[in-house]
Amino acid sequence: MKEAIEDHRASNKQAPRSIYGKIVAEADRIIDPEVTLRRTVQYGLSHYPEMDKEQQYARFRKHLNDKYAEGGYLKLWIPQSDNAERLAELRKLIMDEEELQRVFDELYTNEKNGDV
Repeated sequence: MKEAIEDHRASNKQAPRSIYGKIVAEADRIIDPEVTLRRTVQYGLSHYPEMDKEQQYARFRKHLNDKYAEGGYLKLWIPQSDNAERLAELRKLIMDEEELQRVFDELYTNEKNGDV
């Protein structure tokens, strides 16, 4: 169990050492496109308040691409999981630049206005 806990981080480059590690890693992932995008906007606003909207969007896009896009550092270890299906949805949105900008604009405005 100790190894499973150590192996759960999304940024780990190696696969978990056991099936238990894979289960813990999957359980630790909350891949819900709406939640993921909202949290990404919230993180940017709280950690980089000096950034304007354009800079926030650039940071938002970079983070999504670095972590969730095809080739990103997030790895799923159970291909049939619900997370795999939701990650595919998120990747589709990340690739749709126009829709991604629209969603960001809405989330950004809501967060700035406190309309959560």
